[in-house]
Amino acid sequence: MERSSQTRQTRQRTLVLETLRGTKSHPTADWIFEKVRAKLPTISLGTVYRNLNLLRDAGTIRELRVHGRTARWDADTSPHGHFVCTSCGDVRDVMGLDAYDWQELKDLVGCTVTFQRCEFYGLCPKCLRREERKQQ
Repeated sequence: MERSSQTRQTRQRTLVLETLRGTKSHPTADWIFEKVRAKLPTISLGTVYRNLNLLRDAGTIRELRVHGRTARWDADTSPHGHFVCTSCGDVRDVMGLDAYDWQELKDLVGCTVTFQRCEFYGLCPKCLRREERKQQ
């Protein structure tokens, strides 16, 4: 019995996922495309986008749309937040924060929670040092 295209594991999908899992940098689709294309020269950017969307829809990866910038991708689907530099756009994981109790939230506001997102914005250490040098 043939599996649907959403669950079929293709070579392209495997390479996209391996590439994403191999970095902590929360890359763009273009970055992933360049890395995958080095191993599979015939792949198209559209194929990378389709596979990222299928992996996102399956819950295997996360799409991050932060601060009105290009989508970033994260292979770590465990509960964690993100820090976004408002100057350079760098996105970093923030681990160890307590998650909200979803049942308590449901009881408080009468809604069903399907996911939560925690984002912090500011200057990363590199941009902070650059700003401090400008002020000297």
